Amino acid sequence: MIDLHTHILPGVDDGVPTLEAAIDFARVAVQAGTRTIVATPHYRDGFYMNPREQVLEGVRALNAALREAAVDVVVLPGAEVHVCSDLIERVKSRHAPTLADNGKTVLFELSMSQYPVDLENLVFQMRLAGLQVLFAHPERIRYFQEDVKRYEAVLRLGAFGQITTGSVLGVFGESIEEFSEELVRKGLVHVVASDAHNTRGRPPVLNDAVARIAGWIGDAHALKMATDVPQAFLEARDPELPPPPPPPKRSILSRWLRGGE
Repeated sequence: MIDLHTHILPGVDDGVPTLEAAIDFARVAVQAGTRTIVATPHYRDGFYMNPREQVLEGVRALNAALREAAVDVVVLPGAEVHVCSDLIERVKSRHAPTLADNGKTVLFELSMSQYPVDLENLVFQMRLAGLQVLFAHPERIRYFQEDVKRYEAVLRLGAFGQITTGSVLGVFGESIEEFSEELVRKGLVHVVASDAHNTRGRPPVLNDAVARIAGWIGDAHALKMATDVPQAFLEARDPELPPPPPPPKRSILSRWLRGGE
């Protein structure tokens, strides 16, 4: 599986603090079936500024340490890029990182609680500039929670959505879990990722959430959200998104990933 949104890069934001912790983080991910991790540190004015060159350097050093520690995983560069007025210019100038450094795919973050200004126009301009827009955790954004039609509007402009494992599993509360299920069942989110910050409270584990999603929309589509779809984003391709099938009575994948429970 591919984890498209993590904070594994050590010491650069509110995620993993040290190189040793990053190696432990990667081991947990591998044990849960992940083979590719995208390092997406926060890129946000006034909080954490992680320009592309620094992220690339950090990822090179982390991959070297993982090889030395015999951890069988590949870390790719990226960032969780917070909304800003000159976002397009920052991406085009190669200051703001893109997923897999492909120069196109932006993991796009909004404030959890503050309303964005003229969001539809910004997404339209990003698409017009040839950028691929992937919203980070839309299920946790109040602007979308209060009116899902706002989210549907940006999807119609060509944006995509990444749902977080903790949201699917109820870590952030029942209302967010219910909203997550609604988005998944309606096909309004397209990739599942951990948004992991550590190995305990917010761990880099995809399989439990994939199993839960499989119970909602079926095994094949749930697996694609952690394999084929994220691979397309890494390659800056729009993924093929068939409508999710009706949920089965029992999910084989759910039983397997949860150890037969």
